[in-house]
Amino acid sequence: MLGGAVTAVLYAIPASHPCAAVEAALRLKDVPYRRVDLLPLVSRLVQRRRFERGTVPAVAFADGARVVGSRAILRALDERVPAGPLLPPEGDPAHDAVERAEAWGEEVLQPLARRLIWAALRRAPGALGSYAEGARLPVPAGVAGLSAPLVARLEQRLHGAGDLVVRADLLHLDSHLRRVEGWIDQGTLGGAAPNAADLQIGASLRLLLTIEDVAELLGDRPAAGLARRWFPAFPGRVPAGALPAAWLDDARGR
Repeated sequence: MLGGAVTAVLYAIPASHPCAAVEAALRLKDVPYRRVDLLPLVSRLVQRRRFERGTVPAVAFADGARVVGSRAILRALDERVPAGPLLPPEGDPAHDAVERAEAWGEEVLQPLARRLIWAALRRAPGALGSYAEGARLPVPAGVAGLSAPLVARLEQRLHGAGDLVVRADLLHLDSHLRRVEGWIDQGTLGGAAPNAADLQIGASLRLLLTIEDVAELLGDRPAAGLARRWFPAFPGRVPAGALPAAWLDDARGR
């Protein structure tokens, strides 16, 4: 929590990439907030009761306003704290470019990262606890650890992270990275201060970097540099060897 009276409550899942994007925005806007960590799967029931939608991130502001979803929250923050805008002003040619990159980050890259992380954790459920580092979960760590294999299996199914889909995600990863790097070259991403697209895309890439097998594919590419620049610290680590070697070889073009 930042200094001063709490003006927002962020409901999040530990290591969730859209939640990380929102938390970074709250800090950039210097909005004092409190974070409430929720368990995967269970969060859907809790959030549906609280926000009438079962997803995170969600923010409750002190004036009673409630906003769900990373893109909607970033816009609400720009309205409440205009200084340091996350989106260029409408009419600025950069506005549409940032919005397009942000939308792609949410609609394409975000679910891809979600599929890859749960596919990796399904094969290495013992790593799930590392993603809760620094979180205040409503159950003891030992209980969460015992449920990790079941949680990983259910999340993999929930997000459609079957073998064929995940293998295709890895095959297309290079083209996605080239798209991100094209935006970096154009100046849409990677400016002096992060914009909404930087946060949306950077958080997803940063989550991917916690999967050692995938981090090897990203190497020291500019896309990886963008992720580490805006998100220097990120919890979690899936050790190398979780994903099948043949899938990674195909992704490398071998």
